[in-house]
Amino acid sequence: MALSMMTKSATIYHEIKKEIINGILKPGTHLIIKQIADKYGISDIPVREALKELSTDGLVETIPHVGSRVASISLKNIEDMLVMRECLEPFAAELAAKHADEKTIARLEKYTVDMEKAFETHDMTKYRDLNRAFHRLFVEASGNQLMTKTIVELMDSEKRMRMIFQLFPEILDLSNKEHGMMVRYLKEHNAKDLARVVYDHKKRVFDKMRNYLRQHFEGS
Repeated sequence: MALSMMTKSATIYHEIKKEIINGILKPGTHLIIKQIADKYGISDIPVREALKELSTDGLVETIPHVGSRVASISLKNIEDMLVMRECLEPFAAELAAKHADEKTIARLEKYTVDMEKAFETHDMTKYRDLNRAFHRLFVEASGNQLMTKTIVELMDSEKRMRMIFQLFPEILDLSNKEHGMMVRYLKEHNAKDLARVVYDHKKRVFDKMRNYLRQHFEGS
């Protein structure tokens, strides 16, 4: 019975988390336990446990005597997330230069080819998904599971914001050229230059995002 309850709670956790990250559940949306329980045909208990876990993740806010709602996205939180990624991903790249195997490098090369095709056909949704897969695989190649988990969670948080490539399509051409440079330095096991390219790549994109978000928040 306990295992069944835990499984239900985990299922609800992942379903609600996915809807929050993908923007289906907007910030401020009330999460009514009874409605969620009825939707999935379960009792209230696993829903409460799932919401508690989501609250720990910072995705849900629980207000006494009011209930739970999807957490808002603050400018401070976004900027903190961007700074963390700027610091962690170049370090992950350095480790990847030491640990990446030929199979991983071949997959990264395939992503760059597919991104180039998506760029040429102006398929921004496909480019976004391929770009995310490319950077996730790069991080996984570091061999550091804890750092990978942290960066992937930060990447998930970023998905709650508008797509960067739709906001700034002008960055696409240089972005994909840098992807090619990353793969080349990875092949050469050139940790120093690889970390530098990854940092410059992130910093340029994130600076654009910061400027946009500051204007957006100030104007809201």
